[in-house]
Amino acid sequence: MPNNETTIIDLLLDGRGVADQEGKKVFIPFTIPGERVLYQPRKKKKKFDEARLLEILEPAVERVPAKCEYFTVCGGCTSQHIETKAQLAFKQASVIETIRRIGRVEVQHIAPPMSDKVWRYRRRARLAVKYVEKKGRALVGFREKDAPYVADMLSCEVLHPNIGELISPLSDLISAFSIRDKVPQIECSVAENATSMVFRVLAPPSDGDLESLASFSKQYDIRIYLQTKGLDTVKPLNDREFDEHMYFTMPSGNIRLEFSPVDFIQVHHEINQRMVQQAIDWLELSSQDCVLDLFCGLGNFTLPISTIVKKALGIEGDGNLVERARHNAMINGCTQAHFETVDLFALDENCDWLQQRWDAVIIDPPRAGAREVIFTLHQVAPEKILYVSCHPGTLARDAEVLVHELGYQCARVGVMDMFPHTGHVETMALFIKRKP
Repeated sequence: MPNNETTIIDLLLDGRGVADQEGKKVFIPFTIPGERVLYQPRKKKKKFDEARLLEILEPAVERVPAKCEYFTVCGGCTSQHIETKAQLAFKQASVIETIRRIGRVEVQHIAPPMSDKVWRYRRRARLAVKYVEKKGRALVGFREKDAPYVADMLSCEVLHPNIGELISPLSDLISAFSIRDKVPQIECSVAENATSMVFRVLAPPSDGDLESLASFSKQYDIRIYLQTKGLDTVKPLNDREFDEHMYFTMPSGNIRLEFSPVDFIQVHHEINQRMVQQAIDWLELSSQDCVLDLFCGLGNFTLPISTIVKKALGIEGDGNLVERARHNAMINGCTQAHFETVDLFALDENCDWLQQRWDAVIIDPPRAGAREVIFTLHQVAPEKILYVSCHPGTLARDAEVLVHELGYQCARVGVMDMFPHTGHVETMALFIKRKP
């Protein structure tokens, strides 16, 4: 295929630059708006083409050298070639434009983006594992860009050092297993007091494998677990008991949240702490307020907020997380916090908590958004709704319902750099009920 020159005019969240060639969009990875580039067409599709970057002819001022040597191969990061402040500014602009275009919603106030650590920040990750006979070793890490293969990497610049610096030792460990081709993934979590790794095993480890795991656990101070099937089969290596649960703390309310090695926690500890405090600040809560927290998980928002308000009720579909949240309420003495297990994607409009008064509602849904929940909020009609989103498209879709059908105005929106160097963006949006 012939090589072509073009100028990048836009940027997708996944890090691909957008060019316009004779009225058709061309997506070119590792580029930045304003750059003049040389590219080679790779795939032609009906609405757009995909291309391979050959050379940067005129670089943008925002271009920086990628810190990670595996950047263009590993699919974990998309934007290391862009200066971090420029990454965040682009994400903010993209979120606001998506809310306006899809939701037809105007934002009254755009808050400054929230940022913190941009390297070695990630404390939760699922690492893929694949023993490759031709290489004679197990590959451990993230998948390659646009491919199902595990990237050949020995370290990671975005993972917390307790994980990122152990990729090479993990490769050596698994390569020596008798079941080296039966370990597809390792789920890692870093707490303030410990680091855990859950090894998914498709066959029973030998006695030698277990001894190697025990030695690795001792050498690197890692809590190791084995998972043979579903999450209910996760057990500590050699049935070891630990003196205390893994935990992280929240300065807001002086809260300690304990969790298991397979529980969902936010990947960026410092951003999470600041995010909860920002939620409290934006909602301007008082001691007489009653707050409903939907998709509450471990009580990440519910528990700090319960130290301020009259009542906080957390709703979550995962019963195990609800049990953990109740435990966390107990150990922190949060008597104003209560939790219930409810499938928020199949709500019964007659449930008790929908018949109660709530001054503010927090919604922190998965990528699918909260459409089913949004349509039931007319029964509650809270004065304020704080929506925490990990997907701009579903946020915009739900914002349209809140503004154009339920009578709210979008008072404030701001992005939070929970996932630096990736295409993921976390957003907080405050909706306030319009006065009649």
